[in-house]
Amino acid sequence: MTKNYLEIPEELYNKLSDYAENNQLSIRLENQQILLENPKINHTNKQNLALHYFIVPSLASGIIALLIFLSTNHPQIAFTGSRHLSVASLSIILSTLFGFFGFIWTYLRKSCDLSKSKFKIFRETLTLSVAYTSISFAVQIIFWYIIGKTFSGVTFDPFTAGFLVLVFVGIIFYFLISAALSITLPNLILLLFTTFIGGILVSMATNNQKDWWQHNFSFLGTGEATQHWQFNITLIFSALILLTITDFLFAEFSKSSLYNYKFKIIRVFYILIALLIAFVGIFPAQSWTMPIHNNSAFGLVAVVLIMIIFLKWLVPTISKEFLALSWTALIALTLSAVAFMGIHYLSLTVFEIIAFAIAFTWLVMFINSLRGIIQEGNEWQVKLLQK
Repeated sequence: MTKNYLEIPEELYNKLSDYAENNQLSIRLENQQILLENPKINHTNKQNLALHYFIVPSLASGIIALLIFLSTNHPQIAFTGSRHLSVASLSIILSTLFGFFGFIWTYLRKSCDLSKSKFKIFRETLTLSVAYTSISFAVQIIFWYIIGKTFSGVTFDPFTAGFLVLVFVGIIFYFLISAALSITLPNLILLLFTTFIGGILVSMATNNQKDWWQHNFSFLGTGEATQHWQFNITLIFSALILLTITDFLFAEFSKSSLYNYKFKIIRVFYILIALLIAFVGIFPAQSWTMPIHNNSAFGLVAVVLIMIIFLKWLVPTISKEFLALSWTALIALTLSAVAFMGIHYLSLTVFEIIAFAIAFTWLVMFINSLRGIIQEGNEWQVKLLQK
């Protein structure tokens, strides 16, 4: 009888041994990729996802909604609207509440690296749970706004309304626990973009009537702005997400043979950048906090410039394409600074937006470049054999 073998390097064998269960691994094809997994962990995740993490909270939300609807003594419950307690309002409240704690529970049980300190685990879990729950909350607001315009005046009896709440909460809850079970670096980068860009755009939109752009970009976080907390919270949470990305990236990097003191310097730079972004939000551009705000903002750009200047020394294996892109970003930052401070061609608002956009985009692209270096270091050649 012919036997089939897979010849692999010893280094890869040692790494696979850490994931094996009784020297066995499950293998499957997914999206034109071959995945090796611990069969026990994969089976357990699917069972827990279907039973404990999804069905029980959904049923609980349906029962709670039914009891609340019955207690109102209204024969018909509105689908949307604020005249009485509606399917929309209760779905948003219960899905946000159950989703927040469900994400925390799921992430701690399934996705947390036990080698991390308790403080990092707490910060990471709280940051991700708030971020993902906030995104689901925003999506629901938009969704129910459209539904309200489409099905205006629609009502249901309490039992049907309670069942609808169960369904809608179940959908959101499934999204959140699926996200908690599949936290990856690309997902975190997408989360950072969504949180940062979304929060900034909302801050701009809510201050449109105040002509914020005639002042400066930082006006969005001052007491004179409408709902200035949105701008400041966006920066603070973006900083926390960046710290989480840094933890994920360098935890993976530390297992590679490429990891050295230069990458530790890059990690320090990213931590410093995250702190500076947080300071911009914590200390608004007003009264006694103005010096701290300005120094943090200029410090952020300065750190990025330093990283670009020393990029080739920090990461000798960086691609020529990204190196050229980095120097282009450096030139663009320099020219925008000259256009603002030198010849006064740009206004303060435009300069701040250009500088922050370039710095933020480069930071995210650099993370992707580092991730690519890690992946290149984790590639091995294997050989198929028949005997």
